[in-house]
Amino acid sequence: MKKALSVLTLGALFALAGCQTAPEPQPDPKASKTVYQGVLPCADCSGIQTTLTLYRDEADQPSRFELRQKFLDGAKAGGSDVDRGNWIAERQSVDGKSYPLFILNPTDPSEQFRFLQKATNAVEMLNADGEPIESDFNYTLIER
Repeated sequence: MKKALSVLTLGALFALAGCQTAPEPQPDPKASKTVYQGVLPCADCSGIQTTLTLYRDEADQPSRFELRQKFLDGAKAGGSDVDRGNWIAERQSVDGKSYPLFILNPTDPSEQFRFLQKATNAVEMLNADGEPIESDFNYTLIER
């Protein structure tokens, strides 16, 4: 009887252990992050709610990013997209001044995003050639 009870108890413990969900990965406490948010223009909707999170490693060097985009309405309403990968920081000269340039997915030109930091708490999305987007719309994300 004791043996059967031990086997049942052991089986119940294994069953309970199997029902637990895996813990969410914890961020590296030595790493830092910067978060930029805003609504970027959209060709077929009223805007794209955008959150760019740039992570730096314990040596304060660029490590990874997460770019979340949610379409506010229109044909893609409610749809969202999340891109993750690596990023690098370079410098770009604009009108004789040098500014930080953040390049997401630096090794894959077809998947790259470029953001120029001309203000302390904001970045501006650039086109694929690394130039400002010629438009009357706002392509700026603000640090949160």
